[in-house]
Amino acid sequence: MLFASVTHKLDVETEVASDMAYVAPTLGLLDLSRQQRNLLLLRPLFALELSKQRIGEDGSLFLGIDTHYLALSALDQMMEGTTVSTGCTSDEVLTHIAGVAAIMKPALNKAELLKVAETVLAALDNKSNQYKEFAFEHFEAAYKGPRMVRFRLVTYVPDLEDIYRYKPTPEGYLVYLGMLDLAPEDAQELMEKMLDLLVQRGRFDAALEIAKRARTLSIEYRQLIRDKLHQAYRAPGTVNWTRDMGPGLDRARDHVRQRQAEDQWMEESVLEALRQAEEPRARTNLALLLKTLQGASMLRTQLVGDISGANDRFLESQRAVFRARRATGLPDLESRLLPQLIELPIPYLVKHAEHMLSAMYPPTQPRVYDLNSLFSLLLEQRAEDKESEEDDGEIKPYEPPPLQFDEAVIKQAAAWLGGKFSLGQSWRLDELLYQAEEAGFDWTMRRCLVLTLFRAYAHSESDFKNMRAEALEEFVADVARGTNLSFTPKGVHP
Repeated sequence: MLFASVTHKLDVETEVASDMAYVAPTLGLLDLSRQQRNLLLLRPLFALELSKQRIGEDGSLFLGIDTHYLALSALDQMMEGTTVSTGCTSDEVLTHIAGVAAIMKPALNKAELLKVAETVLAALDNKSNQYKEFAFEHFEAAYKGPRMVRFRLVTYVPDLEDIYRYKPTPEGYLVYLGMLDLAPEDAQELMEKMLDLLVQRGRFDAALEIAKRARTLSIEYRQLIRDKLHQAYRAPGTVNWTRDMGPGLDRARDHVRQRQAEDQWMEESVLEALRQAEEPRARTNLALLLKTLQGASMLRTQLVGDISGANDRFLESQRAVFRARRATGLPDLESRLLPQLIELPIPYLVKHAEHMLSAMYPPTQPRVYDLNSLFSLLLEQRAEDKESEEDDGEIKPYEPPPLQFDEAVIKQAAAWLGGKFSLGQSWRLDELLYQAEEAGFDWTMRRCLVLTLFRAYAHSESDFKNMRAEALEEFVADVARGTNLSFTPKGVHP
């Protein structure tokens, strides 16, 4: 009976297994490609942490060293380098990593700190695989089979002055920002909304962390534009303005325009919270938060400079397309020969390094010593230098330019605007001009009103400190034409 029962149970399990084997292929599989890719992005960091005990003579070099922190700190250093130039040089990155490692383990000497820094940078740049892309295989649900993922965490490319610098790739930004797989502008707007909510709730330490992440995303957004311009300069024929440059610059302009009013309101909120905060820790976090917000505003100012100069730089790069070049049958050194040269084995490169370096320089012929040129130079008589006559010229006293408006007109315009702004409501520049015209003000007075309003928008130290100004669309009037302005009482969120 026992044998029959066991046999029956095995038959039932076999039948159920066969049914499941038949049903499984018909079930829809979850698409986890993005999650798997984000996990694989961290694999080089995990591999370094796993193998660090095998580095060094006795394996104690990395004892007490957190390689995850060093790698993320190196990425942060490269991101900060993109705010000044196009990245960080190899020496700058190694010095930064060695400095952080010295804090983690003060017992290490300079040679050991350099070894730690070189190991971390080599892991980020995939030195063990001849600096090629990282390549990992994973199961793709859409294709029901394996698929290869290739990526780089950092790139080491020359800038406009042919100085090689490290900078993070988009995958490197994802690793640093904790797998937030969003476009830079979308992720930054999301983080700034979170920042607003945290400031209102008084969670200033969490708000500081969010502000730092939002600033990092601003750096990435700026780097995307600069990389396109750099590509246009290095290879003019590969970048199209309408397809590659125009849409990105339009999105960048919209991004800066939308963030302007939000940044001003956020800084005012933090300043107000700083005045009311009494706890020392809260005041410290608020001061750091205000400094971070001001740094993000400075980055957007630099982004505006990149946008305004993009057209001229692109035209300059396109002139190289029309430059006459002599036809040669030689392959391009930068696009074809150098990548193939880097893929060669290291022993082969060491053996033939002298011949390879000499082959990269153009041949030059030494100059021949010419006696005729020497004789003509010796026989040439040079005229003696004459001392210039001293002539101070006529000195005229400085006369300051006359004022455009009389003091009475300026005071009358400021008093009229002060009366309007004391009503506690929002005003637009074109509305104020219309009411001034209805009040019977002449052309000079209305012109003075426009300049007074623009001065209040451009300078924080104005007569209307109770109003917050922001730019709107364009307006056209008989006394002026330009950007329309909106004035809102402070404390009222637009």
